[in-house]
Amino acid sequence: MLLFLKKKNERDRVQKKTFTKWVNKHLIKVRIRHVNDLYEDLRDGHNLISLLEVLSGETLPREKGRMRFHKLQNVQIALDFLKHRQVKLVNIRNDDIADGNPKLTLGLIWTIILHFQVGSLCIFGRGLDISKHLSLLVKAVSCS
Repeated sequence: MLLFLKKKNERDRVQKKTFTKWVNKHLIKVRIRHVNDLYEDLRDGHNLISLLEVLSGETLPREKGRMRFHKLQNVQIALDFLKHRQVKLVNIRNDDIADGNPKLTLGLIWTIILHFQVGSLCIFGRGLDISKHLSLLVKAVSCS
């Protein structure tokens, strides 16, 4: 049991680090945004909205306040944008991200990666299987 937990913790740590690098690789395009801790730095919704703006080329509205209501609203704007683009979000709510839920934050970023990075590779006819997409993602992030 202890070995299982150790492997799970290691996997979660690697995913968090990899996804954080992937997010920052895109956020660098807006220069004022940066993620140090994936779970903390997406909570107010601003980095999440900025990421979606960079990936989509669209401008999204955002709340300017710092209260919980504003954070929840910003995360909801991001989630609604993804739903509008037919991105399937399973059991991810705005309060999950605003509360920094590790499992669901990783799930959300993975879903965004699948839609914007892996999905775009499939659209351009490079019919790679998912394991090759994952290795390409890890290599791309490792080189950054």
